[in-house]
Amino acid sequence: MATTQDALWALCLAVGAGCILTVLSRRLHLPTIVLLLVGGFALGSEGFGWLDPDALGHFLPMIVSLAVGLILFEGGLTLDLKEFKKTSTIIKRLLTVGVLITWLGAGLTAYVVFDTSPSFALLMGSLIIVTGPTVIVPLLRRIRVQPKLGSILHWEGVLIDSIGVFTAILCFEWVVEGGGTVALPNFLIRVVSGAAIGCLGGYLIYWVMKRNWVPDNIVNAFALASAMLIFGATEIIKPEAGLLSVTIAGLIVGMKKPRQLREIKAFKAEIVDLLIGMLFLLLVARLKLQQFIDFFEMGGGWVLFSVILLIRPISIAVSSWGTPLNLREKALLSWVAPRGVVAASMASLFALSLHAKDDTIGDPALLESFVYSVICATVLIQGLSAGLFAKILRLQRPAPNDWVIIGSHYFGRELAKKLMRKDEQHVVLLDTNARNITLAQKEGLPAMHCDGMEAEKLYENEQALFGAGYVLALTDNIELNELLMQRWAEELDNEKVFGWIPLDAPTTEDRLVGQSVFGDLSRPAVIGSELMQNESSFETVEWTEGMSLPSGDWHPLFIRRGKQLRAVPQDSMLKELAKDEDEVICLRRFEGFLLRSLQSGGLRTIECQNLYDLYAQLASVAVEQIKGLSEAQILKDLDDQGRVFPAFIGHGIAIPHVYCDGLDYRVCFVVQLTGGLTIPGQSEAIDCAFFLLSPKGDSDGHLATLADIAKTCRSDRLRKQIKSAETVDDVITAISG
Repeated sequence: MATTQDALWALCLAVGAGCILTVLSRRLHLPTIVLLLVGGFALGSEGFGWLDPDALGHFLPMIVSLAVGLILFEGGLTLDLKEFKKTSTIIKRLLTVGVLITWLGAGLTAYVVFDTSPSFALLMGSLIIVTGPTVIVPLLRRIRVQPKLGSILHWEGVLIDSIGVFTAILCFEWVVEGGGTVALPNFLIRVVSGAAIGCLGGYLIYWVMKRNWVPDNIVNAFALASAMLIFGATEIIKPEAGLLSVTIAGLIVGMKKPRQLREIKAFKAEIVDLLIGMLFLLLVARLKLQQFIDFFEMGGGWVLFSVILLIRPISIAVSSWGTPLNLREKALLSWVAPRGVVAASMASLFALSLHAKDDTIGDPALLESFVYSVICATVLIQGLSAGLFAKILRLQRPAPNDWVIIGSHYFGRELAKKLMRKDEQHVVLLDTNARNITLAQKEGLPAMHCDGMEAEKLYENEQALFGAGYVLALTDNIELNELLMQRWAEELDNEKVFGWIPLDAPTTEDRLVGQSVFGDLSRPAVIGSELMQNESSFETVEWTEGMSLPSGDWHPLFIRRGKQLRAVPQDSMLKELAKDEDEVICLRRFEGFLLRSLQSGGLRTIECQNLYDLYAQLASVAVEQIKGLSEAQILKDLDDQGRVFPAFIGHGIAIPHVYCDGLDYRVCFVVQLTGGLTIPGQSEAIDCAFFLLSPKGDSDGHLATLADIAKTCRSDRLRKQIKSAETVDDVITAISG
């Protein structure tokens, strides 16, 4: 008889070993289910005998049921109905007609081969509807199929989970109730009660979150606890309805999209990884080799043959009817349909429940053997041969060559447009700023609203990043870029990870993970502002040996050689990197900095008593026109700058200037001083000032603007026109003329 210590050891070993095997599978880029299958058999009674799930006694079904419920809640959170509406025709058909063909076809095969009841055969068929994303995602990354086919397989795996689970739950309810008119009322009550409690619970979770009643530092725990409460309450009110209620609750919260949804998804995904590892080890360790021998003696091989070589191709043929897919593409889709963790968990959960019920319902061992055999066959046979199959059909993409740009600001979006080439170069933008992502998507750019710091999760799970071979961290924050480079270097080689790190940054090159680029440029936000105001532009130069870039402010960014792109770390390295016939993609920064800065500023007339009073009024002018600036900080910076380097250029002209946090473009005000201001050491009273504010990090543009001011004020005629101007347009006209 198992003791409490045995039960504790079984649970702890399942959690710990499951997590270790999950980590190992991620590092080896293998489907998690493969190592969990092997680990479950190795640790169970058929292997070393270290893991005994039966030690948990009657608590095992409860643990499995609760864990599956939490997995389904997370699945509901991630199911996006809008994405379903946007998907292609074949995906919609696979999720409707394809599901029906797989369900009925597998059920009919089980009914004929195993001579079981029709309702039990339909239950068996419902459990292999799902093609789990935990299996298909690593497989797609490894075999690198063409984007169109990868998208179909990926979205089928992501969206079909909830559909398959919902179908399986309904079938199980029907089987448990015995079917027929007598069981119909109880069946409907169970379904309606589960749906009603799930809807109510989902809306309550959203309602509480919407009103910010839950502090952000505990919102993840609140979501987890709420899902458990919904599941438990439903099971007490109506047994066997908890899975349906949590699935619907998660779906509703995901549809309503509370502010904290992204954090909840990330937290739940981690919990689900832990639960899947624990579940699979507990469930597989229960299995006996004899039940699989019995399964194949009963004709299980014919069932697998039917599921893999008949039902799936029929489903693809019907779902793709009238679509542009050719025969080779249909053949690959027909071959790749691995089942995963959700199918296994549901099968074992139902088997555990059936053990406690009437034996006339069906054979629980047969149910488990059928589902696990399909899982093993599809994962091992299809998974191992899919790459070779895609290569033979000429549907594989070349080695990963896509670029990921982290930073969907204006500079990032315009750079992505410049780098992208149809069927050659793909660029994906990542950003946590929803507005930037929306703008990118409106401009037709591939963009994802996600945190680039989650490198491992994104690289492993996001189909859009399966072709990613290079990453460019292009945020305004130098330290964040360094962290991003570290995270992505763990997934890619150091030579394939880049980041904007200015030349004067404190981090030395030998301590940097990855490669610094664009070190001669200002902050990305500043460059974006220049591009927006036509102060800068992208230019492409055909390179020949011995040539130089045109005169002016040109900065090489990338070298395109055939289908390959190479980032240029520094301007000075161009000649040693570029070769004949290369294309050099450059950023050209134009002259005329003063004129554009004046267009953002204006003309003011003030009266002041002393230099400090002048600075105070200038700070007031700045914060009045530009929201978000600190008047006290500007005044302090002006005073400090005046002490170190007095901003006077003679002829009654002053040029006070500062750098400001939170400013993305240069602003210059022309300030006329009524009566003039006498300054010790100056031969003429100050009667005009150019007040310049620049973004921090924009030293090039700042100094260029100051140089424009000095050049302009050397002319007596221009000085008189500026000092007598009535509007800023008069000043711009004088300078332009």
